[in-house]
This record gives sequence, C-alpha cells and structure tokens, in this order.
Amino acid sequence: MTDLQQLVVQWQAAYRAYTEAHEANRYVAADDPAAAARIAPAYRRVAWLWRQLAALESTPWWAKAAALHAAETFDHQADVNERIASGDRAVGAHHGQVPVESGGQ
Repeated sequence: MTDLQQLVVQWQAAYRAYTEAHEANRYVAADDPAAAARIAPAYRRVAWLWRQLAALESTPWWAKAAALHAAETFDHQADVNERIASGDRAVGAHHGQVPVESGGQ
C-alpha cells in the first residue's frame, strides 16, 4: 500500500470519527464542555491528516493548498472546542447567533 493509500484510509477513519462526534453533538448547546471534549480530538486528528496529505511530494499544488486550508479550519475548530471543554464558556456561547430582542417588531 502506498503512502497516499495509507493516509487516505487513516483520513477516512478520522473523518468518520469526526462525523460520529458531530452527530452525537447535534442537539447539545454550543458551549457544552462534554460535547466539546468529545469532538475536539476528532477535529485535531482530521487536521493532522490533512497536513500529512498536503506534505506528500506527489500531491499537486492546488490540492496542497486546499488540504492546508482544511487543516487550518479543523485546527481552529479544535482550538475553540478545547477552550470550551476547559470551561471557557464565552468562546462558544453565541456561535454566531444574533441576539433576539424582546418586544417591538
């Protein structure tokens, strides 16, 4: 099995674990430490494997760029979830939601 094939198998398993963690977190609050602790390692593992794929000499430049961007995105999500898991509730509290105001329109 080539290096690429081995990495693809590992990436598929890591992404499957990420998907399972994401699904398990579907109905929990964005600032739930237990949910964040479940998914942070999955984000980190997928990011690492994206970087391994980008590092292969045979990977075309455009695929390297895409893989590195994906790795940065997954690492960012791992960082956010690691902070939430450690008790920093302010990090994921609003998750991009616009505050709802009472009354009026």
